[in-house]
Amino acid sequence: MAKRKKKTPSRQTVESAQPNSVHPGHPINPINPSNPVPSPSSINLATPVKPIRPIGPVDPITPPVEPASPIHPASQVTEEPSIEPIGVAEEFVKIQESNGPTEGLAKGWGYGTDDKESQVHFFDTSFTRLSFEDSERNTSEVLAADFNAGSTQSADEGYEHVSSEEQRAPDFSQYNQLPRLPPPDEPLRTGRQATGGFDVEKVIGAIQNGYSAAELREYLSYYHKAETTLLKENLNAEVRGFPATFYAVETNDAEIVRYWIKYGGDPNATHGTLHFPLLAFAILRGSRARLQATRTMETLLRLGASPLVIPAAYYNPFDRDLPEAGPDEKELYDIGDDERFWCIPELRPRLAAALSLTQRYRLWQAAGLEPATGRERTLAIRKDAVEILGLQYTIIGQRLATWSLRKSFLVHLAMPFKKPLVLLFAGPRGHGKRELVNKLAYLLSVDVQKVECTGLNVYDEIFGVKRPGQDYTLGSPLNDFLASKSKERSIVFIEEFDKTNQEIHKELLVPFDRGVYTDRRNGQKVDSSQTIWILSTSKFDDTISDFCIENSNIHDSDLRSEQYALRRQLHRRIRNECIASFGAPLTSRITEIIPFLTFNTEEQALIADKYIMELESLIAGPVVKSEDPDEDRLIGNVQLEITNDASVCSTIANEHYLPEFGASSISHGVDATITNQLISRYLEDGDDFSEDQAESRYRVGMNEDNEVEVLPELTSDGTNGYSGLGYSWLKGR
Repeated sequence: MAKRKKKTPSRQTVESAQPNSVHPGHPINPINPSNPVPSPSSINLATPVKPIRPIGPVDPITPPVEPASPIHPASQVTEEPSIEPIGVAEEFVKIQESNGPTEGLAKGWGYGTDDKESQVHFFDTSFTRLSFEDSERNTSEVLAADFNAGSTQSADEGYEHVSSEEQRAPDFSQYNQLPRLPPPDEPLRTGRQATGGFDVEKVIGAIQNGYSAAELREYLSYYHKAETTLLKENLNAEVRGFPATFYAVETNDAEIVRYWIKYGGDPNATHGTLHFPLLAFAILRGSRARLQATRTMETLLRLGASPLVIPAAYYNPFDRDLPEAGPDEKELYDIGDDERFWCIPELRPRLAAALSLTQRYRLWQAAGLEPATGRERTLAIRKDAVEILGLQYTIIGQRLATWSLRKSFLVHLAMPFKKPLVLLFAGPRGHGKRELVNKLAYLLSVDVQKVECTGLNVYDEIFGVKRPGQDYTLGSPLNDFLASKSKERSIVFIEEFDKTNQEIHKELLVPFDRGVYTDRRNGQKVDSSQTIWILSTSKFDDTISDFCIENSNIHDSDLRSEQYALRRQLHRRIRNECIASFGAPLTSRITEIIPFLTFNTEEQALIADKYIMELESLIAGPVVKSEDPDEDRLIGNVQLEITNDASVCSTIANEHYLPEFGASSISHGVDATITNQLISRYLEDGDDFSEDQAESRYRVGMNEDNEVEVLPELTSDGTNGYSGLGYSWLKGR
């Protein structure tokens, strides 16, 4: 008897076998295509989450993300009058009835009530704003099919062996624009001025109409203190059929996404029967505004989004040109897994078109990083430094430096005694030392005082004149900064530290060792134990370069033990030279030496992609003709299509990267290779400049001679970058 071929379990069977699986986005029930689509009035919206009641005035300082003991100010809450919150839709109707069709929206509201497209849209006008009724109808008419896995072993397993009705994929056009919510009739308020408590629909209506990230942070911070758990429920509620976090990502504003997730939003939220992931939504929606989309994606990964929802063939290896149709079927070995089941054949070329070189690198990087341990995460949360866990996603390359800094900072946080963290950033110019300082300050939300030591060998110029010397009351920028940050976490960044003298080194011994500084203006002691001192130098470049030549695998090292061993070897070499240059007393007070390496070939290409994205963002804005010619911006309304981005970026980097100048040499290469060609063609195309001139489109790619070329482009879908008008993943539908 012939053996019966074993069937692959259907998706429904797989899900039923995993009762503990959690899908934050509530899926929409499939609608039988043979039945009429229900009217919007017959659809029950998700039950709103219980609103958070306001409390009295609180300390405006942003609290930790998940404090050990959530604050429950019951006494203050009970003193507030009982206010029954009005639903957004009901309130909007009442305003419309009492004030007419437009007055109710504009009354007391300063977040954008004109006819312009809201900030969540692309720059093109192929999508019109939906009315609130149309938005609900668009959501309610979604057609979804439950795909059952077939018995073949191909990449399309589960798709080709379904009935004709089941082959009707979910209507992905619903992601063109999420439902529009009315803006609140007045600015969102906190404290005793708040009315009705926290309402997630009002917040979404606000961010869809210009509510800034800074305002959102202040608002969420207030309610986070009121009730952490209830705020988290609201931020993950279903709103008009979509998880609330999707609305935050739709803005393509990395800061809004940052605060939404920091205060409880789920970075792994999904939507619909195929569990369409938030990360894929961010990638596919952001295919045109690549710089903003990349920052949004990096924010999601840094705050916990899983890269595994994207099939590995799209980013491993990351430094290749993806085919326009997407990876070969044989490479998609993981496409049938539950978390990647959303990636149906129709979407695969769209995903390939949307993913830029840098985005593929971030996915590859995230897939290979070890997650923080439970103790590391708890420590970071309790010390209000949880974002430091994602430090590796903030700069390109320098994996050894970011790994070392992250480990050193966590160890410092865990120390039972108060002592400043003193770091030495050693490496060649243009390789990320200053950028990493800025990113560290950003993640910790602290201020930075920068001291440029070139030409400041005089002690008084750095610290100020000591009493009773002349002008001692004037202090100095560094002196005044330290005095203003007593007992507060802050960063002092001293650049070109090798230009300082022994007198300056001696003055730093006490602050480095005891965390105490004396204010030059009044002689008072300042507690600088929370200060992070970062000294940078390029003095040991030859030592670092020689070490990299001897250990060519240092860029490729992934194992924690190997990273640690290499780091300690290089640390010992630099430390010996540091003692010879700065003396043993100062060197002994340096907590950690952080080495910065030269860029390898892949990192060089990523630097080129970074500068190309910045160029795209710069020229996409409108043309501005001012009365003052110096304020003109005549290069504008220009869109670039990057084809074969890995080849383009690698070619630029290989021709222009100079280790002694670092990233700046690649920046000059982008200007010489792309910017100059682009502007030359732009100037040849028109008779004059106009603020309402038509959009100009150009394609950047490789020609037959394997050179980077810029050409005018009339119509093209493109790959790996900007992908034409509209959403690239909907082209050809």
